[in-house]
Amino acid sequence: MVATVVAVVAVAGTAMAEGGWTGEEFPGRPDMASYVSTVSSGGGATWAFGTYSPPGSPVSTTAQGFRREDDGRWVEVPMPNIGQVASSAVTGPDDVWVVSQFSKFSRGATLHWDGRAWTEVPLVVPDAPRISPRDVAAVGPDVWAIGSAYRDGEDPLSRSFAARWVDGGWQGVALPPETDDQVFTSIGGAAADDLWMAGTTVGRPQQLVSMHWDGARWSHVPVPPLDTAESDYLTVHDVAAFRPDDVWLSATQTPYDTPEAGRPVLMHWDGAEWARQELPAPVGELGELVQAGGALWNLSPDALLRYDGTGWQQVDGPPEGALGNGAELPDGRLVGTGSGGDSYEPQPFAVVQSR
Repeated sequence: MVATVVAVVAVAGTAMAEGGWTGEEFPGRPDMASYVSTVSSGGGATWAFGTYSPPGSPVSTTAQGFRREDDGRWVEVPMPNIGQVASSAVTGPDDVWVVSQFSKFSRGATLHWDGRAWTEVPLVVPDAPRISPRDVAAVGPDVWAIGSAYRDGEDPLSRSFAARWVDGGWQGVALPPETDDQVFTSIGGAAADDLWMAGTTVGRPQQLVSMHWDGARWSHVPVPPLDTAESDYLTVHDVAAFRPDDVWLSATQTPYDTPEAGRPVLMHWDGAEWARQELPAPVGELGELVQAGGALWNLSPDALLRYDGTGWQQVDGPPEGALGNGAELPDGRLVGTGSGGDSYEPQPFAVVQSR
């Protein structure tokens, strides 16, 4: 494990509120580029995870984890270096999951915190020695991990996988054959028998794809086709399910030649079909979906959006910068994280929506 000096930074001060947001003390890393890539909350516990690296060396990443204390301070909890952290899930103080896309051996990993220590848990996909988990979710009594698995060499292979935590180990769950030509990056659910996965096709022009778990099997659910060019690429940011007739999918369509001109794609499932939703303009890239404070939020570098049950509005974010990740705290408020300061050595910050 790499040791690095950690400085506690009070971004806005826990006693100060500005523009409806209250800053919280969050550890920084002097002389490093430090980021948070996922925030999760559940069972009274809230955690954030990300990576840090020497400035200018984004491929040399080290995983980092932070726990939010009851007084709003964030403290670092040392963790194994599993590389690029992709996602996390929290059900309580002694049940925390983290997955990474890559490690120094070009293989993703899954970690579990039992309240005292971290344990790396093997996740094996048959005939594919290299895995890249993209998301992990805890829904009801179940924990799921999804991603892609690979085999190199003369007979290369790439396939999607889904695994469920059963009796102390990851158990693979069969996916339809056509998923080998699809990449799934997000999973969410309203109940153990009502889960959704979202991703994109591999072939071009790319299209959005979704699958539903009914408690027994995964099956494809058509998503309305998008007007995508051969060179466009689609990024699925999140799929969030709250009821059988209330599921959201956020994505961005980006032209290859003008990556700064990303166009938002927001879909809603009403229990019968997916339909594209209207958004205030201009919005730009979408991001993570978080339900908190009696509303649904979309957090992204380009815009902070809030859905009140009737429509989406663009709202002012914190003065520290754009929010990239967030979660609902035990008291119902939204906690969000982002990175600010020097673009060469950005540092993470955390803010809470003031009531």
